[in-house]
Amino acid sequence: MTTCYLDCHRIWPIPCNVRRTILLSPHWGNKVWGSRALSANRSGQRGEEMGEVASSRVGLTRRSFLKTAGAAGALGLAGAAGMTSSSNWLAPAEANADEGAEERVAYTYHQKHCRGNCMLKCTVRDGRLCKIEPNMAAAKGFQSVCLKGLSEIQHVYSADRIQSPMKRVGERGSGEFVAISWDEALDIFSENVKSCWDKYGKSSVYLAAATESEISNMRNIMQCGYTSYHGIDIGISNGLAPMFGFKASSAVNDIRDWKNCKTFIAISLNFIETSLTHSRHYFNAMEAGMHTIVIDPHYSSMASKSDEWIPIEPGTDGAFYLGMASSIIDNEWYDKAFMRDHTTFPFLVSTVDGTMLESPEGDFMVWDPTTSAPKSYTETNDQTPLEGEFDYEGVTYATAFTLFKEGQKTQSVEWAADVTKIPASEIERIAKMYALDTPSVLAIGQGGCDKYNNSDIAGHAAGILAALTGNIGKSGTGLGYPGNGGYASATLPSWPLKPEMKTSSFKTPVYELPYVENDIRCYITLGDQIMQHFADLNKVYEWLMTLDFVCYIDIHAISGSQYADLILPISSRFESETEIGGVQAVRDHIMLREKVIEPLFESKSEYELERMLMDSLGLGDVMHKTTEELVSYQLANIKSPLVDQVTIESLQANQGVMTVKNADTPYCPMKSLKFPSPTGRLEVYYDKYLKFNQALPVFEYPEETAPDSDVRAKYPLQYAQSRTRFHIHDQFCDSTWIQELYKTCVEMNPVDMKSRGLSDKDDIVVYNDRGEFSCPVRSNESIRPGSIRIMEGEWTKFMKSGNYQNVTNPTIIPRGRVMAYGPVIPYNDTLVEVKKA
Repeated sequence: MTTCYLDCHRIWPIPCNVRRTILLSPHWGNKVWGSRALSANRSGQRGEEMGEVASSRVGLTRRSFLKTAGAAGALGLAGAAGMTSSSNWLAPAEANADEGAEERVAYTYHQKHCRGNCMLKCTVRDGRLCKIEPNMAAAKGFQSVCLKGLSEIQHVYSADRIQSPMKRVGERGSGEFVAISWDEALDIFSENVKSCWDKYGKSSVYLAAATESEISNMRNIMQCGYTSYHGIDIGISNGLAPMFGFKASSAVNDIRDWKNCKTFIAISLNFIETSLTHSRHYFNAMEAGMHTIVIDPHYSSMASKSDEWIPIEPGTDGAFYLGMASSIIDNEWYDKAFMRDHTTFPFLVSTVDGTMLESPEGDFMVWDPTTSAPKSYTETNDQTPLEGEFDYEGVTYATAFTLFKEGQKTQSVEWAADVTKIPASEIERIAKMYALDTPSVLAIGQGGCDKYNNSDIAGHAAGILAALTGNIGKSGTGLGYPGNGGYASATLPSWPLKPEMKTSSFKTPVYELPYVENDIRCYITLGDQIMQHFADLNKVYEWLMTLDFVCYIDIHAISGSQYADLILPISSRFESETEIGGVQAVRDHIMLREKVIEPLFESKSEYELERMLMDSLGLGDVMHKTTEELVSYQLANIKSPLVDQVTIESLQANQGVMTVKNADTPYCPMKSLKFPSPTGRLEVYYDKYLKFNQALPVFEYPEETAPDSDVRAKYPLQYAQSRTRFHIHDQFCDSTWIQELYKTCVEMNPVDMKSRGLSDKDDIVVYNDRGEFSCPVRSNESIRPGSIRIMEGEWTKFMKSGNYQNVTNPTIIPRGRVMAYGPVIPYNDTLVEVKKA
């Protein structure tokens, strides 16, 4: 089990045997920023091991905990800062002296959004969750829990939970609600949904469900309007997907395979922090000899635990990749055989219009030097040229590799150094390691460069690096975001529905709804999708005011809830009305969710809530009657060679988990080197993007944060949203145990603070022409000068005023509309200024 140790105010997940020295590469401006040098030694000094956090009996029994529920009257959400309060429902936590309290154990799984999918053993004493441990029946390497999982002992009983259904009584947005019964809530829901159906049709209802949600059928049963364009965590994938024929967005091995890697390059990736429980595999690989280079604008946790940290100008990752590519080409460090046999680099492209040459049968063509004529790429052999220009039927064709080499003349190593502020010698050194000291991994984050409109160019360029060097589809290699796969897991089937029960698509990306005409009149959000999937929130609030009905469903009343007409409470992953709460198939395991405790207050599990809502619409007859019925169906109908017969009973007999076949062997997708594209190759040339001059990657600066941006004179600070070990997007912000370690703030370099007359913990206003928000500022030398940083998902409640999304950039570029996953919300392409509040 990975153990967390305290290091000042940081928590580093460090296996006890890891002692690494950090080597700082050349820094921004040829010096380390800040009033003092960053420490070049993060040796992982062992602190006090975190024992069991607090008492295992911290507070009331469930019986006494719920006794005062009847005393709750009308609940108000007072403006932007006020949320539901349970101060009159929750007594101060005191130790339960009843040594004879009934005790039992139940098994469940935790969050999947952080990619941890931890399997947990939970101790319940007198009806109250009191202890959380790893489930030791899981396979070795998967027996894990992080500080967020441990904090659930307190978080489940959070004072910020929505305790009952509530309806709006004031103006929308005023935050004025009263508690109501479930019967009244269901009537309000059904009346408003049916009204929208009658007036505008079923596609007028939009259901936005968080990744963590276990509601599975509701969107299809209601035939909601739906779009897969959600705007976040898609930028790099947009650049990689065409390479795999839009059938994949990365090629990452099981992270346990990192021990076979020699050169590991992490770009804008803080994986050991945001995926805490996976960190052991990173450290194990370093101990096995993997050399790690972290490239990030800021000195991140992962940078502090790597061999090298190299700062980069924000939003210029694509230029770095292209500079590496030029170095690899100039020095001929590329793998000619791999390029010829497994990529489209030898394919012929017209030098006139950029189209690819095809045969009458639709095959792409390569040049045959023996006949001096094109032939099908399926006939490629060791004589097929990678380079050259060839005349055929009055048209000149060049290989895709020839065109790429020509285009790279303007994207040289020296050019990349000027753009990224990384010395050319460093770019060339890293390129040589990636190409020659192999196998190599290029691991790319979703929280940094991914939040720019130019992130597809970065993804395309990163894919080309793998295509040039063959660092893909083999043990010790990898390309893309490490959390996007890499495990050999089975797929659970969905509950069968009537054929007509499917979503109706709408073409408008979700985050464009406030800006363009659209058909949505009813917005149902499971989780705070309002804050997570929109920028420029003031415009979003204006749009919400125009809708017929807004329904907010969550465990906590987060920032967007104040604009709802109806609020419905769901329970945590630890609560269930029935003995079986759900099932998942991820990370080499089938995992059962048993009931740990009863749903608290008047909350409902997502499965129960889905059934109740569908019953209210007269559609419940197509659903499963119980969760156990659903789980039994899913287990009985798994179609995977990795799984033999599995039942609820067989899972329960093994503490709720079953390991799939071959789980001990790190999974390597695409190891056949037959890629899931139409040609079976890495398709490096994107003729679909010819009209955008992006058939081959051509770097573009971000719009707002470009060096010559007109906005910079007024708003000189780049505003970044980062991910943190303390939250999963907007979850756990309210955990009081975690708040002892981290509280909402903007982080800023002391040099920038001094020039603005700011001191540590001052309240500041962050502002631009879109809006503003206010919160404390914290001095942090790890932050790049000219930048400020806030952690993603911060609640309005914990701000002094406003919301951190009030200032963010909503701009959509035309190229975004033809991408595989739609346009990116360019959150980090935002400029601001700050002042003392």
